Amino acid sequence: MFLDRFDYFLRSEYASWITDPDDPEVKAERALRKRQGIKPPPQPLIPPVAWRPQSIADFRRQVFEAAVELHAAPAKPGRGKKLGSRDLAALLSGG
Repeated sequence: MFLDRFDYFLRSEYASWITDPDDPEVKAERALRKRQGIKPPPQPLIPPVAWRPQSIADFRRQVFEAAVELHAAPAKPGRGKKLGSRDLAALLSGG
């Protein structure tokens, strides 16, 4: 458990070191997540990286994957095909 948390801490610190909060891409991504109502999970999702017996490793991986699915961003609705002018005319004429 300690190794998992330490690995998570190091990766988080590294990401904060190399991420510029004033970068337009970072600002746009944050604004998009805010508009879509995506919030981070209440506790960090820590992937299991430590060497464990196979049964315990499988269990920890299943718990982690279930937590990721639970807190995943909602799926975006699929965009349909764009209607052309003929399609619009057909819809308006009822035919």
